[in-house]
Amino acid sequence: MAAITHDAKLNDVLIDLGRSLLQYAAEGSLWSRTAAGTARLQDLAQRQSSHVARLTELLNGRNWPVDFGGFPSEYTDLHFVSLEYLLPRLIREQQELVIELDEAVHTCADDAAAVDLLRDVHAGEQEILAGLQSLKIAPLGPTSVSSHSAP
Repeated sequence: MAAITHDAKLNDVLIDLGRSLLQYAAEGSLWSRTAAGTARLQDLAQRQSSHVARLTELLNGRNWPVDFGGFPSEYTDLHFVSLEYLLPRLIREQQELVIELDEAVHTCADDAAAVDLLRDVHAGEQEILAGLQSLKIAPLGPTSVSSHSAP
């Protein structure tokens, strides 16, 4: 009897991770008051990229025609924004990815190799979520306008 695989579902997860808002932000030009914030974001995005690579490797090993998808068009309005502005949305979307991965583990329950990988990726994505949540970034306040007049 042939083993049951869920390659289409794995590819959907791969697209959602590889074209996530975190990946988009890491490829873009975010502004932040601290270099540490953007460096941490880059580190988290790299960790997520490693999950994409692992999924790609599994699918390639199964001779599945991997589709990497494209970034959602709604992200195009997020060029040159601040990390402070984008962080709440990054967290929300990362939470959705963690939920999706949990569901994928259950969907692929009869595909042992997929479940093992998805559990690892799920744990890693939860760590990425915790990393995003731990970014301590002071909110941007209103700019102060000097009350001095020019001579």
